[in-house]
Amino acid sequence: MNKQITIRPVEELDFQQLLEIENTIWTNENSPVLHYYHSVDEYKEKTAGRIIFVAVEADKVHGFIDVHHPTPLNAHQKQWMFGIGVHPDSQSYGIGRQLLDYLKEVATKEGIHKISLRVMGSNTKAIQFYRKNGFIQEALFKDEFFINGQFCDDYQFAYFTS
Repeated sequence: MNKQITIRPVEELDFQQLLEIENTIWTNENSPVLHYYHSVDEYKEKTAGRIIFVAVEADKVHGFIDVHHPTPLNAHQKQWMFGIGVHPDSQSYGIGRQLLDYLKEVATKEGIHKISLRVMGSNTKAIQFYRKNGFIQEALFKDEFFINGQFCDDYQFAYFTS
């Protein structure tokens, strides 16, 4: 893929494609909940209050990253938690890395000290991806989920901007 990817804040016209990505990427290998949204309105309700950035080329959305504070506590105002997704047809082209790089840059400008996420132990490709992009493992939640008759660990990874 030799596409010119731009990362920018989400726009109204992006939501239909975001819905398609969300409804495509989640499996029991990468999420304890199989997300499925029946409408753009349902998806927008789920993401209300989040900051969403999209990776686009022309008018095609290839991926997204959404951020929010872990809690509404003032003590959490210097931390973001995030979710990231790239359309299966656009994976392995560096779009996820570009989204993370953009997030790190924005977080630094916004005075965010820490960005973190949770990732299931069965999602070994994602764990490798986060480590490769400077994230460190902060926590292991042993046997956090029971899915399809098996226990699955969950990890928290973080990146510190300063």
